[in-house]
Amino acid sequence: MQTKGKISCSCGLCSLELNDHRPRYSVLCACEDCRQAHMWASKFGGKQPKDILYSIYFRSDISEVLGLSSMRVTQLRQDARSTRIYCNHCYSCIAVDHINYANNIFMIQPDHCEQSFNVELAPKAVINLCDYPGALAPLPSDEIPVFHTTRYPQERQRFLDITPIRKMLSPPDTPAEGQTIRDVIASIGEVEVLDLKVGI
Repeated sequence: MQTKGKISCSCGLCSLELNDHRPRYSVLCACEDCRQAHMWASKFGGKQPKDILYSIYFRSDISEVLGLSSMRVTQLRQDARSTRIYCNHCYSCIAVDHINYANNIFMIQPDHCEQSFNVELAPKAVINLCDYPGALAPLPSDEIPVFHTTRYPQERQRFLDITPIRKMLSPPDTPAEGQTIRDVIASIGEVEVLDLKVGI
């Protein structure tokens, strides 16, 4: 069994302890929603986002939640596909769930929370470049697969063919020992819909 690791906010009020903190894969995400969510949080003390965000994925298996009463759960809009957990004091984002994760994994963006373990992992893809605000995005390698969007079936399939992305999006071989990310979200309370306008 792997040593447990902790994801926490910058002020230390909130944290998630993972039963398995091995990063499963990472991507570089240029999506407008991620930037908009962090821009919203920055108005309350959160960190300003970069144009491309390093995003890393873990198994949805949480052994302990600290500071539940200091957590806030949000979605950008009524039709949002992502749900984010923030500290309501420092506005660090400590976890992101997405409808496509099917409660098997969850994501963090390490620049916007604290971790007690190494999160350095070579990205498997650059995604959502259709939302990149600049002319030419800097890429870490000419070899890394680039996805402008995964709205189209062929692009989604190409993304899912990347090892280990397909495996991690599939149901795990064994059930979670602790709470899943959706259990945690449910225990925090009602999801707050921010009703932010697209593109702002």
